[in-house]
Amino acid sequence: MEPWTPELVGGHLAVDLVNTVSWRLDPARTVDRIAGPEELRRWLRAADLVGPEWRADDDDLPAVRRLREVVHRLLVSVVARSRPSQKDLDAMWRATVDARRHARPRPELPLRWELAPADVARRLAVSAEDLLSDGARLKTLGRCADAGCGWFFLDTSRSHTRRWCSSADCGNRERARRHYARNR
Repeated sequence: MEPWTPELVGGHLAVDLVNTVSWRLDPARTVDRIAGPEELRRWLRAADLVGPEWRADDDDLPAVRRLREVVHRLLVSVVARSRPSQKDLDAMWRATVDARRHARPRPELPLRWELAPADVARRLAVSAEDLLSDGARLKTLGRCADAGCGWFFLDTSRSHTRRWCSSADCGNRERARRHYARNR
C-alpha cells in the first residue's frame, strides 16, 4: 500500500489540520490521516512546518490530535452559524495561552513572536487562533457539499460559490454520479 499523500486544499493551515480526517461524515469510511507519528511527520512536511530531520516526541501526536478536534468543532459551529461550546472555547484559549507563553521575540523589528520549529502543536494553535479571530476569513469558510466528505475550505473564488473541497475529487465524483443518473 502506498503511503498517504497529504492534500492541502483548505486554504489555511488550521483548516488543513482539521481535514486530516477523511470522510468524517461517513463513519464507515472515516480515516484519521495522522493516526501515527509517521503520518503526522508526513503531513507536517507537506504543510512545510518541519524539516526532514523532525521526529515526533511522545506528546506531539496526542496534542495535535486534541487541537484538531477542538478546531473541528469550532469550525462546525462557524458553518452552522451556531454558538460554540464554552468547553471548546476554553480549550482553544488554553492552547493559545500555552503557545504564547512559550513564544520568544524574533531578534529584529517589527516585533514578531515565534515558537521553536519543533514545537508543532503550539505553532498549530497559533495558526488556529489566527483563523478563528479573523471574521472576514471565517465568512469565507465552507464545507464540502459531498454528503460524506466533511472537509472545510476557505472559499476565495470570485463568486464565492465553491461547493467542493476539491473539484477534481468530490466535485468529479458528483458530476459522474449525475451523469450516470441522467443516462440510466
